[in-house]
Amino acid sequence: MKKYFLFLILLSQLLLSEEILIVADKQFPHEILTIQEIRAIFLDKKRIFIGESKVLVMNYEFNHPLRSCFEKNILQKSQRSLEKYWRKAYYQGKQPPKIIKSTQMLFRYIENVHPSIGYSDVNSSKRKEIKILYRGVCL
Repeated sequence: MKKYFLFLILLSQLLLSEEILIVADKQFPHEILTIQEIRAIFLDKKRIFIGESKVLVMNYEFNHPLRSCFEKNILQKSQRSLEKYWRKAYYQGKQPPKIIKSTQMLFRYIENVHPSIGYSDVNSSKRKEIKILYRGVCL
């Protein structure tokens, strides 16, 4: 009975969870990325260039619900640990991602700035000219 109850709890969490997509412009040099590569890109540990153009990495404002999901489930870091990370990284010449306010802003950048990468929910990503590099779940 206990196992059945635990199974129902896990199943309900999966059904209620939201899918998060790591997206990029169509010319992005990779077809898929691993979660380790995504972490490295968004933490400025791995820089990707196309020709002489560095990839524009985008992140939402602190209070955006997608950002909380991304930090918890993809980067696997708390907001506080990320703030500490970026304070230290600044002195190593690293730069945090560009802050954006909305998914509309994300897709405008993706359409106009090449190469670029960010993340979105599934509903906002429908019928957009983007490349989906990774699918994750917000729990």
